[in-house]
Amino acid sequence: MPGRIQWRHSALQNHIIPPPQRQHADIWQIALTPPANDPDDLLALLDNEETARYQQLHHKHKSRYLLSHVACRQILSRYTQLAASEIVYRKNDYGKPYLNHNSPIRFNLSHSHNLAVIAISAHAEIGVDLEYMERKNDWAKLARRFFSAEEIEDLFQQQQENQRTRFFQLWTRKEAFIKALGSGLSTPLNTFNVCTNPVTELLAAANNKPDWYHQDLEISAPYQASLIQCTPIEKIRYYSYP
Repeated sequence: MPGRIQWRHSALQNHIIPPPQRQHADIWQIALTPPANDPDDLLALLDNEETARYQQLHHKHKSRYLLSHVACRQILSRYTQLAASEIVYRKNDYGKPYLNHNSPIRFNLSHSHNLAVIAISAHAEIGVDLEYMERKNDWAKLARRFFSAEEIEDLFQQQQENQRTRFFQLWTRKEAFIKALGSGLSTPLNTFNVCTNPVTELLAAANNKPDWYHQDLEISAPYQASLIQCTPIEKIRYYSYP
């Protein structure tokens, strides 16, 4: 199990980062504060699809989208030794992006409220999910709709004051799992159980499928985040951007 986190601060410029070893992963935490740079300078780093998405967003979401996607490119450039603007993405049939380069790097991005996280692996498919726990939602209703029977039982057996936190713990694991699979919501959320480690697929055939392992991440309060990858997670390197 990963130990207590030690954040590494990286200015990124001219700083090459070795890819994570097998059964390791890197986590980057990104504060989505308004950029000091001219937005046009940052937009120049994005591709046409990202730029079009940015232009379609409501103005209150634009800054967070821009900073998280620019940060993702700048972080990936440290592993690939490509310029941020040279990073080329492709997507699978469900929309999950991957690098269109001869690179072993796998990555996943999640953002919520004023924070983003990026997960990096060099040996396994990977997914990460981040949630802002102070947003208003009917978490109990969501759990009964989307959780497996085992997860519902686990959730409501918790002390009442701990149930909201447990909900977000399980929810981020579930979201990270379908992101790691790259299947989106074509995989119903109630067909697997993230109380166990590795994840238990309840309704899908288990033959010829990898095991998927989860790790809850120690992210700044009031956020919850979880990581999933298809190898055991023995060590996590934590970085703070920039």
